[in-house]
Amino acid sequence: MTRPPASPDRKLDAWPLSASIVASLAVAATIGLANVVLVLDVAGGDIGGRLLAVLPIYFIAAFSAAQLAFWLLRASLGRMLGLGTNAHAVVVGLTFLAAGLLHYAESGGVQRVLQEQADSPIARSGSCPPGVACIPLRSAGDLKAADAVARRAAAERGALNAEGFALLLRDPEPEVRAALARRGDLPQELLERMAGDRHPAVREAAAESPRQSDEALSRLAFDRVEGVRLAVARNRNAPPTALDVLASDSSAEIRLLVAGHPRASEPVLQRLRNGSGDRAELTAMERLRSGRP
Repeated sequence: MTRPPASPDRKLDAWPLSASIVASLAVAATIGLANVVLVLDVAGGDIGGRLLAVLPIYFIAAFSAAQLAFWLLRASLGRMLGLGTNAHAVVVGLTFLAAGLLHYAESGGVQRVLQEQADSPIARSGSCPPGVACIPLRSAGDLKAADAVARRAAAERGALNAEGFALLLRDPEPEVRAALARRGDLPQELLERMAGDRHPAVREAAAESPRQSDEALSRLAFDRVEGVRLAVARNRNAPPTALDVLASDSSAEIRLLVAGHPRASEPVLQRLRNGSGDRAELTAMERLRSGRP
């Protein structure tokens, strides 16, 4: 039995759609990753981290734009341009073009942000922690060449610009990063990022900050290291969501701090009534009886 002749459309579709999708996403993702690496190197972790977070949107947008352009071209000029047999190459090429245009637009935005940072007073003279006799601003090159003691001093009381903050945020020594986390002038976004540091000493320092966000403190309440959870309990700005977690902590010291915490809500105090008769439970019951949670 002879096979029926292939339809004209099947002859035109020499490349499967799945291969086109995979190749297009790979092209867009490669350009997007290269863009993030470039920005991380030029602008530091602040802007680069934001780009990394939106990277899936980046290459999906590039792929979608390429697909839309391809099907519009195929519907109008497909046979004239031979878009059926060359579908795979055309879609990949359009994806490369779309991703390149996104990269160009994004690079312009990054350059504007960097220029604004360079023109800001902090970039020119540096930012100092409040109430501290500041060490003069040092260049990024000087900070990189300095030893750990000098970098820690800069993190504690040195004048820092945006480049200095980004450099010390990635310092290999946890003592330097912890000192940076305790600065009163540390930008809020960096303070929240330090709550996810790999070293517990840095997370503990980030948990101590009265400026730390409720979301970050709530995450740190689940930390596996008791010292980090203790720092959350000692933070007078810890939210009820974090205190609710800490009310069931295995540490009697942490539970006692929760019982006396000014932001402990009635449900948190009720959770401390576990029948143990410890000081945390007695303090919680006294607060509940007084009607002053």
